[in-house]
Amino acid sequence: MTNPIGSSDWVLCTSGLGYARSHGVRDSIRSHFPSNSLGIIVEDSESELLVFLPGQEQYFFVDRHATTDVDVYNTGKGFYSKICNRCFVLKPMEEFEKNQTDSKGNIVRRPSCIKCRHDIDQRPMTSRQAKEARRLRPKKGTLFLCPICRKMSIVGVNVKVVTDHDHKAGRSRGYLCESCNTGLGRFKDDENILLNAIAYLREHEAKS
Repeated sequence: MTNPIGSSDWVLCTSGLGYARSHGVRDSIRSHFPSNSLGIIVEDSESELLVFLPGQEQYFFVDRHATTDVDVYNTGKGFYSKICNRCFVLKPMEEFEKNQTDSKGNIVRRPSCIKCRHDIDQRPMTSRQAKEARRLRPKKGTLFLCPICRKMSIVGVNVKVVTDHDHKAGRSRGYLCESCNTGLGRFKDDENILLNAIAYLREHEAKS
């Protein structure tokens, strides 16, 4: 099987239709996937392309006329469209929630689209749970020890303390420093991904 990792030949699969390839075998019935999915060209022929869709983690044979070239660098901040970091679909910038502002006051939008964010957030805290979490929030000016990084800081002075939200259970797990809370989010609260990070560090420590 051809490995698409490292390839930079991207196309936009506009129709959202293709024949999946599973275990080297082409399906006889066409499958649907999100329109405007980004795909990496693996094999090229006159009538169709074999592409790998990262958002689907799947290979598809797609009609060449149902694809268009795309410059992935002309997306994101400063442009009108953005590639979701989860579904790998090119979407209008308005389909990404505003998150914060940068040092120049420009709006920064979330890396995942609104649809994928809904899947990530899953269950929000109830108003009662949110109220209880606010009551237990470490007070400004007090000493705070982050339970993950174990760094001691002063709340509101040299650390921003945030609520750690269990999106699957819809409840607060407690308070973390903003960096560790962001880190858990980047690792999708997934134990296996965290274990992969540990294995990666250990592998490279052994080589140093």
